[in-house]
Amino acid sequence: MCICGFLAVAISSICTLLAEETSPGGIVYGPKAGFNISVPEGWVVDNESGKGQDMPCVLYPKGSSWSDAKTVMYANIASPEFEGVNAFVATAIKEMKAKHGTPKEKIASGKTKDGHDYFINEYPATKNYSQWERVGYIQLPQGVAYIVLTSRDQANYRKDSGALEKVLKTLVYLEPKSEAASGKEYARRYRQLLDRHADDQLELLLTEWREKGPDDPDAWITSANYYFNQRQTNISTKKPGPDDITLTDKKGKLAGSISFEQTNENMKRAAVLLQEATTKFPDHLDIWCGLAFMYQESGDFDNELSTLKKMIAYTREHPTQLKWLKEEPLGKPADKFVPEKLHEYGLYYEKKENPEDDKRWYQIATLATEQYPNDPQGFNDAAGYWADIGEWQKAREMVEKAHQIDPKSVGALLNLGNISVEMKDFASARKYFEEAVKLDPNGEYGRDAKQALQKLKKK
Repeated sequence: MCICGFLAVAISSICTLLAEETSPGGIVYGPKAGFNISVPEGWVVDNESGKGQDMPCVLYPKGSSWSDAKTVMYANIASPEFEGVNAFVATAIKEMKAKHGTPKEKIASGKTKDGHDYFINEYPATKNYSQWERVGYIQLPQGVAYIVLTSRDQANYRKDSGALEKVLKTLVYLEPKSEAASGKEYARRYRQLLDRHADDQLELLLTEWREKGPDDPDAWITSANYYFNQRQTNISTKKPGPDDITLTDKKGKLAGSISFEQTNENMKRAAVLLQEATTKFPDHLDIWCGLAFMYQESGDFDNELSTLKKMIAYTREHPTQLKWLKEEPLGKPADKFVPEKLHEYGLYYEKKENPEDDKRWYQIATLATEQYPNDPQGFNDAAGYWADIGEWQKAREMVEKAHQIDPKSVGALLNLGNISVEMKDFASARKYFEEAVKLDPNGEYGRDAKQALQKLKKK
């Protein structure tokens, strides 16, 4: 079946078949609108045969097929740039004029089952195009639906053309699916505006996305990331930092730097948006972690720690159905997943290597040991803190607990050996190093344990 040029202004949409025991038909979803239709008597609906031609919902008479039927119909949604039916029809006529000639406009009109206006244009065959077609156009909220009937010849067209209006009278408007429909379209428009640096339009788009996609977590995540990534340009006489631009005078001498810094206002806006998102989508641990990260980056440790505590409290009460990026499941139990995340937040402070941040590292490690006493990671981190400040007995107690939880952890054995050396308990150190070599004879920890044993021989 040769298909007319309406696809030039169509989009990829989704069709779901309605159950036979109710009323045979299909549901079509686009970015901004959706609808369902019922099939006229003697016809069938098919959501597979037209996929290769970007037609998710096709209809043809019983006893025939999409490829051999004398007359077929297909239903679709106009591209989201067309919210008005008149603009869509004008564009369609213009694009098809060379092949179809001038159509007979509004040969019939009426209302759908739920009261939306429709009208029908007829596109007779021409010297360049042998098929006879008519199209029903329906104005929907924020979108245009259309249903095409196309016949191989005039005889079949006259016989079957009445089926189109029967379908139009069954049409019922559906709200678009927030995630599969509007979310992808808003994300596409956001990327386009971002590429064009259209900052004046970006905020309006993000606000609209949140208003029209209240169940779409990406609307809040994208908005928060937008504000979080905003930077203010500062020109000063200070020496340039690692990410700054160096300024020199005419003689090439250092004159100052250009830096790009976050503003408190944008940081607060980003945090507020993610706070809202944790309330609306509490199952999304990526949102909790994103909020904690933003607080970390802005130097607000108290709110970072508070956010991590709230996340843990929620996962304790709702251990199933938790999600990570793009609605994906965690991939492992929450009591394994969350301690790993706490370890990552702790490492941020451990790497700063100053007393104040070491205390923050210890607070996160303590949170892990209190909430996840069956996971060794928190105890290992706490041991690292005590070791850094020379509290060897406390460090040893923490690593011993980690070793009890995971007796086969070679890293814990190596740590126990090193701590025992610091405490002058060489007999215990030798025992731990030897056990590490047995468990990991050819690995990195095993090699370190062998070197430690060689040093002990000299003592």
